[in-house]
Amino acid sequence: MFQLQNNKGSLELLQADQQVLSGFEIEIARDTGKPERLTHKDSKMSEHTDQFGSWTEYEKLYELEGEISFSLKLRCYQSFVLASGSVVLHSERLFARNNYLAPEAAIRIKFNPLENEESLVAHYLHKDWWTRPHFDKDVRTMPPRTQSMLWKTADNYFQILPVPDATFKSELRGHDEGFEITSSSYDGGRNQGEFSIFLLGKDNDPFELSRQLTKKVARLHGEARTIDERTYPEQLDYFGWCSWDAFYQEVNAEGILEKAEELHSHDLPVKWVLIDDGWSDLKDGRLQSFGTDPEKFPEGLAPVTSKLKSDLGVEAVGVWHTFAGYWGGVVPGSELAKEMTPYIYETNSQKSIPYPDKAKGYGFWNAWHGELRKQGIDFVKVDAQSGINNFTMYQLPVGQASRESHQALEASVGVHFNHSLINCMGMAQENVWNRPISAVSRSSDDFVPEDEEGFGEHALQNVYNSFWHGEIYYGDWDMFWTMHKDAGRHAVLRAVSGGPIYTSDPVGKTDPAVVWPLIFRNGRIIRCDQPGKPTKDMLTVDPVHEQKALKVQNTAGDAGILGVFNISDSHQPVETTISPADVYGCHADKYIVYDYFNEQASEMMCEDMQTLTLEEEGYNLYLFLPKTSPVTPVGMLDKYITPATFEKNYATQDQLSVTIKEGGKFAFYSEKEPGYVGVDGETVTVESKGDSLYVVDCSSLNKRAIIEVKL
Repeated sequence: MFQLQNNKGSLELLQADQQVLSGFEIEIARDTGKPERLTHKDSKMSEHTDQFGSWTEYEKLYELEGEISFSLKLRCYQSFVLASGSVVLHSERLFARNNYLAPEAAIRIKFNPLENEESLVAHYLHKDWWTRPHFDKDVRTMPPRTQSMLWKTADNYFQILPVPDATFKSELRGHDEGFEITSSSYDGGRNQGEFSIFLLGKDNDPFELSRQLTKKVARLHGEARTIDERTYPEQLDYFGWCSWDAFYQEVNAEGILEKAEELHSHDLPVKWVLIDDGWSDLKDGRLQSFGTDPEKFPEGLAPVTSKLKSDLGVEAVGVWHTFAGYWGGVVPGSELAKEMTPYIYETNSQKSIPYPDKAKGYGFWNAWHGELRKQGIDFVKVDAQSGINNFTMYQLPVGQASRESHQALEASVGVHFNHSLINCMGMAQENVWNRPISAVSRSSDDFVPEDEEGFGEHALQNVYNSFWHGEIYYGDWDMFWTMHKDAGRHAVLRAVSGGPIYTSDPVGKTDPAVVWPLIFRNGRIIRCDQPGKPTKDMLTVDPVHEQKALKVQNTAGDAGILGVFNISDSHQPVETTISPADVYGCHADKYIVYDYFNEQASEMMCEDMQTLTLEEEGYNLYLFLPKTSPVTPVGMLDKYITPATFEKNYATQDQLSVTIKEGGKFAFYSEKEPGYVGVDGETVTVESKGDSLYVVDCSSLNKRAIIEVKL
């Protein structure tokens, strides 16, 4: 169990007699001056049992000369600690001007440098809306606005998750003498508050640690859900196309239809189209009406959605808008603003936004989404979500503004679009933890086709952000171009992402060959089971600066999926290892390993490792299939995630029966040359690829079929 003790005047948080945190110096910042250090005055201790087990609560009371009182509570369980606090600024004259808490970083808890850590990864907001990983062995270098920190010791992993509540949000940052956690409400005139601060946990399994901490935050928070409690939208299980990188803000009705006709002519089953930024009726960067730009979409959206669905095979059309309606909100004084007056919030800086109140805000979104539904719109992508605090800063608590805004938005999306929503630009914790039900959220900065060096940063953000973000959402790893120098590795990255797959090529630029390994003929994407995450050996290792390969792991049923990428900034080859044990959840004794691009199969025990070298910008894909009988199905070799292309009916010591989901080149691994191979009962010829790999060509089939192998 975690314990708190006093060691020569300094507090120490221990676990199994190992120091985890030390220091616990408290500073409070008033809005009229610099942060002031409080003095420890008293301690209390109590013991109880709740839904998480037995706990001991240590309460530490601090004061500043009768002006400020602060209580820090550490509720210590066997494997985790919940920290909360309360603060009061005292005033002797109730009618005079009071001292108030500073809106930002009002409460600061300072810790000494960590002991015994070998390495760490911190996920921090490098922009208001995106997190990226920071790697180091010194916690003092941790960037401001860190949303999660994981560190590794010789025997265990520890993670701190700062958490928001209805008023405050907490964040981590390093400083010269260690690191600190700060709590901010971002409003003004506040002289007291009770708030959650962080959850800290320990486990020798970092993935289980993150999963369990996330579940506890969700249960304690009351509003959040874990990924297991969210439903992935059916529409996003199909291949899509987005207008952004094709047209940017010059998107128009003719261009959308021209591109859709081009995709249709290639027989690419694009099942959804997203009309991104540029379609709305705007004035000076603000939303003027619920209608469309009169020049780009002169007849509205209905003719476009109708043509896409009736003639071009598209089944769903979505549109983009922001959390505020548009980047700058709604045009003040416009007819729209007047019509929506009960549902519009006027900020102190003359911004008009949907009211950050679940009832009033719903009125705005219900009106707009209702109109969009009439125009044939089926889902929405909502951008700039972490900008809500920038609109309401110093007016509303950050927790309240975000929670109420998300509830209002998602209530309307549920009514009109069956909860089909892509969240975007929303990786600040007040957004991540406050969405009621939506399941998909962008997990990186934009794909920028003109950035020649952009793939490495794009992959780094998506993969490492998924360690914490992927416990709550399926990550949207953004669109990409099929005609681009990095198209191949972008496609493989999307294959292991576990999220939506969509492209954004301009008119006249489509390479269907890049898309087909990702999808079935009906347009359904061949999706992994969960968000792709770093392998355990790479969790706290920087693949850009440490001459290591980025290794992304996922699963497809009982098979393991491993993507490896050289994103090193050295522009040199990198050496790495692969193993079935790299994939979380691979526990079989023996595996058939299929090296996708080299078209080779071999056997490996679960803990075995192979060493390989990736050339500059090199990448590869490995599939680990449990070997439980002499014949092991590999799947369709023309698809990246081969284990998801078939269903196993049965396997014995001398027979195998599988159902393939569509035609293609089906491979299996066999200890002996097969005596019989049949497709739907008809004997077929088999091609030997060497190394015990055999291929059945079923490319002419347009339906599901049963393949039988007998030794």
